[in-house]
Amino acid sequence: MKKQIVALMLSVVMVGSFAGCGNNQSVVGGESEEPSSAASASETEKTESGKTEISLLVDVSRDVVGESGYGTGFYTALDDWQKAHPDVEINIEEMDQTSYQTKITALGSSDDMPDLFMLKGSWTKNFVDNGWVQDITEDLDADTQWRDAYIEGAFEYATQDGKIYGVPRESLSTGLIFYNADMWSEIGYDEFPTTWDELLDAVQKFNEKGITAFVMGNKPNWPAESCWLSTLGDRFTGPDWTSSILKGDGAKFTDDTFVAALTAFKELADAGAFNADINSIDDQEQQSVYFNKKAAAVANGTWFIPTVDTTAPEDVKNATKLAVLPSVTGGSENQNTVSGGCVWFTSISNKVQDVAKRELCIDLLKAVTGKQVGDITASYGGVTPWANPEYDTTKVPELYNEYLKLMETTVNVPVYDACMDSGVIETMNQGLQSLLIGEKTPEALAEEIQLEQDQVVME
Repeated sequence: MKKQIVALMLSVVMVGSFAGCGNNQSVVGGESEEPSSAASASETEKTESGKTEISLLVDVSRDVVGESGYGTGFYTALDDWQKAHPDVEINIEEMDQTSYQTKITALGSSDDMPDLFMLKGSWTKNFVDNGWVQDITEDLDADTQWRDAYIEGAFEYATQDGKIYGVPRESLSTGLIFYNADMWSEIGYDEFPTTWDELLDAVQKFNEKGITAFVMGNKPNWPAESCWLSTLGDRFTGPDWTSSILKGDGAKFTDDTFVAALTAFKELADAGAFNADINSIDDQEQQSVYFNKKAAAVANGTWFIPTVDTTAPEDVKNATKLAVLPSVTGGSENQNTVSGGCVWFTSISNKVQDVAKRELCIDLLKAVTGKQVGDITASYGGVTPWANPEYDTTKVPELYNEYLKLMETTVNVPVYDACMDSGVIETMNQGLQSLLIGEKTPEALAEEIQLEQDQVVME
């Protein structure tokens, strides 16, 4: 298939640079009933001390422990599991999400996948088709307390042809507006704008004061799509259009409704809503701009809630409020939506074939996706896929409580990069970088995305 060819070509260019930091696979001795050649070659490998080695590649740094709910929960559970299994050596490699997304594909193409890794929902089909990820349906069915402990629909984007390939790590909303209420009040808005015209008016007023309305760090190219267009697109198209795109049964990216969403996004950029270096700074640098009050708002996900609570200056923290994008004229029926759901999952590589090692990997998977992680995530104000987390509601960030109240009347709609084909998303993300700086028209971008979509449908 086209995606496999692209991935293979990408690996030829990139694997050499990654080879020096690739993970070494180690497994328990013994054989499965029908070991693959890759499994057979690695089953005799252990550390010098004779321990079984389990490799992990993650996009979550240990540096966030004590700040991020999920990161704290993940590493707490990982460390506890390691203490309970002294005969196992965990080889973990951490990196930022942008680097991770590049490296995991290169490792798959070079047949060097880590034992456990993070799977993005939009990758599921490609990873399954390429044989990089393992079916864990029977493991979940064998432990219904584990399987049924998550919110409804939690496994949707990690499911292919009725089989499940990953366990959700977070539930989130990606298109929230974090805004400094004091700064918006200074231009005459005591509440965040509720209509698109009001939003454009506010942008003009901030421009007159020499202040950026919204900071966006779109250097890694996903924020524009994940934190903006997934929600804005639904404002115009509605969920039935997205469902049709996913099924490949009629809707097109060149439809007037989707082009209208791209046009509105470009209109906002043309009005001066964003920072001039939008494609030169990343999603981490954008928070510094907001915290320093160089911008009045930032579109971000629920993962930003604990960051505001632990990192923002006190005056910015106290002034930060939450909202969703305003309604648009002539759009879909429900205008009170935000992109969200379970987007990222923890998965096991298809290379793990040795029975004893696989049992250890499943046990570790349960630990780093289980109740302990859910409870800790919620206690920091993180949104967990665990259905009933236990935590002290009086100690979570005020923004978390504000988020829960906001979601009582707000509907989650699909995040594009959690459900659409990875090739379509890459074309969309790269095109949005050009659209927002005036180098591409909405119509041209829509046609480019649809060309990629046509390839997906043909497959």
